[in-house]
Amino acid sequence: MKPILITFLTVITLFFNPDSSFGHVYDMVNSASGVESSMMLPVMGLTSNYALFSTNGSVTNSGITFITGDIGTNVGQAIGFNFLNVKGIIHPAQDITTTMCKNDLLTLYNSLNLMVPTVEIPNPAQFGHNFILTPLTYHLNAATILTDTLFINALGDPNAVFVIQISGALTTTANSRVILMNGAQSKNVFWKIDGAITLNNNSIFRGVVVNNGAIVLKASVLLDGAAFTTDGAISVASSSVISPFAKLTAAIENVESQNPDIELFVALNPFGTFTTINLKDDSKFINCNFSIYNTVGVEVMSSIVTKQVITLDTSMLHAGVYFYRLSDKNKIIQSGKLISQK
Repeated sequence: MKPILITFLTVITLFFNPDSSFGHVYDMVNSASGVESSMMLPVMGLTSNYALFSTNGSVTNSGITFITGDIGTNVGQAIGFNFLNVKGIIHPAQDITTTMCKNDLLTLYNSLNLMVPTVEIPNPAQFGHNFILTPLTYHLNAATILTDTLFINALGDPNAVFVIQISGALTTTANSRVILMNGAQSKNVFWKIDGAITLNNNSIFRGVVVNNGAIVLKASVLLDGAAFTTDGAISVASSSVISPFAKLTAAIENVESQNPDIELFVALNPFGTFTTINLKDDSKFINCNFSIYNTVGVEVMSSIVTKQVITLDTSMLHAGVYFYRLSDKNKIIQSGKLISQK
């Protein structure tokens, strides 16, 4: 522990007294060298389906915006999005899934809020400027301005987790960049912010944003991640949001639109403690495999379809969104989305 503290104090000294060879670089690689991150990923729950979600506020768009992931709000409306430019579901108003997502978002916010910071970053108004962050929990104690470039360095570990806690608003300057290095993934970078967030024009921002204020994405912003607020509106203008979790479910997306010969339907859906698989009367796929997956692609239930109608005990499945797949000899025949509402 002593070498880490010594190095960190050295870095702080250099930050306040930089010479021409260091140039305001706040490098956490040195302070964390030889230290493996032990942080666990916080539980996402139903939030992993969403690219944009507000518990209490509207979600609006102006201009040509592209979204990968669901869009929704539990209070207000989600409007202005062109469904042709959204690879996901638009929830225009409160429904059962937005209600469940509201609860999961609160759990996610609380878990991030309870994490004990490893490093206190000074001068929040001077955040960025080629700072390098390694897998730790960071805290900035006031409104923060991200300028120029911030590097997120996983040190070769693709499972490395980063948490940045900000006690105040976050603003990025125009053309600012968050760059992932050495295996870092946006799905493992979490920004817990107590205040509003403004991503200014042409910003490239990466990670999962969780805050309790308004979120504004101005023109030509790229958010490689997701934006969630427990209390505030979300406003997007001609930008792109790509949820890293949406990529994980690509292999089990709904293919019914590609196959006009629907072999089965599932009822009840949404379901509670049970649901049924109903094959069409002349189906050739008796003895095929029916599997259910969670939102990160992990199989949670599997059954051989031995007759036209089968009742499944789903009581062990938690509330949330799932995907099903009917397959024969590893060939996907049909797939779709299921919702557990327990």
